[in-house]
Amino acid sequence: MSPRRVARALAALGAVVLLTVAVLTTWVIHRRDTKPSLKDVAGLVPDAFLRAQKFQWTQIKAGKTQWKLNARDATYSGDRSSVTLTDANIQSTTDDGKQVSVAAPRAVIFLDGTDIKRAELSGGATIRYGEFELVTDNASFSPMSNDVDAPGPVTLTGDGVRITGVGLFGNAKTRQFELRQQV
Repeated sequence: MSPRRVARALAALGAVVLLTVAVLTTWVIHRRDTKPSLKDVAGLVPDAFLRAQKFQWTQIKAGKTQWKLNARDATYSGDRSSVTLTDANIQSTTDDGKQVSVAAPRAVIFLDGTDIKRAELSGGATIRYGEFELVTDNASFSPMSNDVDAPGPVTLTGDGVRITGVGLFGNAKTRQFELRQQV
């Protein structure tokens, strides 16, 4: 085979490959759906103002840390009135030096500007205060009034005691709690 025939065959093969690549590229561009890929890549959530991963929030007052909040994900609502947290964990120390820890798979924090109006924990909340541990399915906390409400089953353990019941209501500041039913 002459060098001229080899050159023509290679040129024809190159033209076919180039044409195939151009056709496939055009087909892929026109067939792909950009909305799901943007949603997956950017992590966009409908009606969300902002979404953050490895979320951390520290409340400091008068130069002293009041509490620390960590979560795997945080999504601010579009109207900025709430934050939905995944795998939330709050750490604090009380005035008497006891450690307080609150953990929940899902938490929704309702805001009034930058102030927290209410926090709703769900998916199995665990609250530790010193040597005591409270476990419940759902709980809500209002920082303004310091009220804690857990309407479902509640188990309190610690210091050699185990108490179960349904419907816990109390005040975190006065440390007075009441189990309403099936104690």
